Amino acid sequence: MQNKIRINEMFPAIQGEGFFAGLPVYFIRTSGCNTKCNFCDTQYHNEGKNMNIENVVDKIRDSNINDIVFTGGEPTLQINEINKVMEYLPQHTFHLETNGSLYNSLVDKFDIISVSPKKQLQFRTESYKKYNSLPQSFFKFVYENSNDLWWEVFNKRIGVDNRKVSIMPQGATTEEQLKLMPEVMEYCLKNKYNFSPRLHTLAYNNRRGV
Repeated sequence: MQNKIRINEMFPAIQGEGFFAGLPVYFIRTSGCNTKCNFCDTQYHNEGKNMNIENVVDKIRDSNINDIVFTGGEPTLQINEINKVMEYLPQHTFHLETNGSLYNSLVDKFDIISVSPKKQLQFRTESYKKYNSLPQSFFKFVYENSNDLWWEVFNKRIGVDNRKVSIMPQGATTEEQLKLMPEVMEYCLKNKYNFSPRLHTLAYNNRRGV
């Protein structure tokens, strides 16, 4: 196992999405992804530098934050290196944000897993069923418009309980978020899904590192 991991950025922030929105966390955004989404709000994810794993561990310790979120891009592309970081810090709580298309048993070591399936990868059924079987997994979907509610069929195929699902409005700017939020909230209420805001976008627009 190599002793370096490719990192895009690291920063403290308030978690803006999903079931743990509002929680103080330390984000570690790894470089690279296995898909390309037209609504991606981190088009810069391929930027980054190789860092020694020990240096990443030191930055986590210096942050004085207990909840650590590995996000991307797609962090499972570097799951072996991430696992090495986690081994140094057994007292921390680790969150994974993944598109769920790649499964490796090492993800089981995460305390919280936020799975955000992408439409173009939705038929990687075996991987998604494995994530769904983990009690610490939750699912999150991006609502673009009322004509493309593809996750309704996906959730039935995978067997995802609505109580484990949050839906959030598409939009990389505050204006886009505010415009779509009422429609998404009404949809969630009608279909008994959890609604997820994007707090960082609402508060900071499209600013990075928040």
